[in-house]
Amino acid sequence: MHRRRFIVLVFATAWLGLAQPGSAQGTIAYYRPDTPIIMFTHGFAQYYPLDLDGNGTPELTFSYSFQFLGVRYEAQNRVLSEMLPFPSQSGVPQPLPAGFLVGATSESGGLRWFAGIPGADYDTDFYGLAICVSSGCGGNFLGQHAYMGVEFERGGALHYGWVLLNVASHYPSGTIEAWAWETQPGVPILAGVVPEPSAWALLGAGGLLFWWYGRRKRRG
Repeated sequence: MHRRRFIVLVFATAWLGLAQPGSAQGTIAYYRPDTPIIMFTHGFAQYYPLDLDGNGTPELTFSYSFQFLGVRYEAQNRVLSEMLPFPSQSGVPQPLPAGFLVGATSESGGLRWFAGIPGADYDTDFYGLAICVSSGCGGNFLGQHAYMGVEFERGGALHYGWVLLNVASHYPSGTIEAWAWETQPGVPILAGVVPEPSAWALLGAGGLLFWWYGRRKRRG
């Protein structure tokens, strides 16, 4: 009986080392702040620059006010967007479900990589996540807890990442909960993917299991 339990523990430890489908990827950088970044105000526009790769230069800038929650793409970075009907040249960020493949091949139907309208006024070149006017509120991200797909340049190469947003259903406000990006240039990333457990974490989990097994054995 003890031998059988030992074998089960060994396999349980090995299972901890397996990357669960759609939940872990070995070459990504991931960040989740201790508390979500709140984008909310009753007044005029405020801004939050988001530096995805931590190099001191923001890839995105969020803007929020009592009427509008939107995002600007810095340095011609791009976001997966729903393109508006012709003759419009614009698009709006599209919420993505967990597991969506974010990469060069993500475009399909009306979904396109969009960097903003060339020559647009930098100070007003924001694309709506949620908009509220006297007649009501709208926007693709309104009431959504979903991912934004991002393509950005780093060191002359393209990288792909995601940002997890939680947007209110009745007001142009929301939170940035987490983000991640693939450190290998040109390699796609799954929305919501997190890094694989580190070797130290696995060793710690395995040691705990073996300690538990030894303790049970001594009691038996």
